Amino acid sequence: MLDSHAMNPIEPWWLTLLREQQSTDFADLAGSHASFTIPISDRLLGRIIAARLPPSSPISELQLRADDGNQVTVSVKLARLAFLPAVRVRLTVERQPDLPASPILILRMGFEGVAALATPALRFLQGLPPGIRVEPDKLHVDLATLSAQYGPADALSYVTALELTTVSGRVILSGRLAIPPRHV
Repeated sequence: MLDSHAMNPIEPWWLTLLREQQSTDFADLAGSHASFTIPISDRLLGRIIAARLPPSSPISELQLRADDGNQVTVSVKLARLAFLPAVRVRLTVERQPDLPASPILILRMGFEGVAALATPALRFLQGLPPGIRVEPDKLHVDLATLSAQYGPADALSYVTALELTTVSGRVILSGRLAIPPRHV
């Protein structure tokens, strides 16, 4: 039974309950399965990413624009090279993560406008957080590393499938969650 006195009066009841369940590896929900589809607007996703940039980041402004066909254009204004126009990089989903075996999302990068000509301006790609690795034309996003860094490290262990797609103005995360059954 949930002790109402143990609940934090500042935090919503459902968040307290979620934290309690998480501390027991969701024992009371063992055997559960759920599917989800979460459409996230460009504006919200841009805010989430910008809020996680360190103060020392070479990026002064970041905007995202999702397009049909699993493509997102990232527009970045560089702090030190403020006289340059925004650097635009088109990201196209090349490979979805295969959970749990390979939690890596691979995005092909295509540089647009001045970015295609000004490779020194692209040095901002070297300051990406752990879990994001750059190759000459690809971005590897390690969801396990990012989950450990920015959220509960074990959260990804409950995700059995994950897919990132896009439509105009929205990035859509779809997937399945499962909490393994417990044998008593």
